[in-house]
Amino acid sequence: MLEELHGTLFAEDDISWRGKKATRRFSLIASSREEVEDTEPGKEVGWIEWEFTPDARRLIQESETYAVMNRTAVLGFRSAYALKLYEIGALRVKRRQTVWKGDVIAFRAALGISPNVYKDFAQLRRKVLTVCKNEIDELAHFTVEWTEIRQGRAVRELEIVFQPKETPKVIDHQATTRELETQRNQVVRPAAAKSDGQVMFPAGSLQFGADQEIFARIARSSGGGWDIDLIADAFRDHLGERLGKLHGSKLKAAWKGFCESYHNRRGNP
Repeated sequence: MLEELHGTLFAEDDISWRGKKATRRFSLIASSREEVEDTEPGKEVGWIEWEFTPDARRLIQESETYAVMNRTAVLGFRSAYALKLYEIGALRVKRRQTVWKGDVIAFRAALGISPNVYKDFAQLRRKVLTVCKNEIDELAHFTVEWTEIRQGRAVRELEIVFQPKETPKVIDHQATTRELETQRNQVVRPAAAKSDGQVMFPAGSLQFGADQEIFARIARSSGGGWDIDLIADAFRDHLGERLGKLHGSKLKAAWKGFCESYHNRRGNP
């Protein structure tokens, strides 16, 4: 296989030094290393390393075959269906082919939805489409809209549009600096110690503060090594307005259970 890689050539349109149309060819692999020591007789083991040529790296980087995906967004998805639709959307936005259209069977297959679940389209809309839209709109660099195409009363096809978000406005760094200076000059008074029944979930980072430390310890012991602030953001999104009604031991139990579930769903970081 290594010999085949060395023999692989790319071809692209170019212009010759005389200004005429030409075909430019270049290799995929510049060099390779294959371990030959300490190999067991009859077993193909060992490391193989290879390096792409500069031209091959350029062509791969410019290719529209690959999707641009944000690591933070990928880790933030709670729904496996939303993550799959995000992958499809990221690839289509990259290719500037922002519309996906197909029948409901094709949609289910694309997201890996079992034929035994969400057989009724109303369930599919509520449990999959709406959930996917909410998560993607929040986390991705594009938004999702869909149109249901009916045959009679039944939904037969879906048209899904992935719309890139607008480029963020330029930040006024001077104004931001002034705000930070104002915050530094403010006197922060230490809060009185709270009883267990008064403890509420922090609104900001769990990295600092006495109240935050309670939840930080739980996240470190039950979150499987995931970033504790990342888990906290997911916890707030998951509970929404219900979070304000939890406090004390019930809040701690809910937080611990969520941390364990977060780790179990995603595995080790």
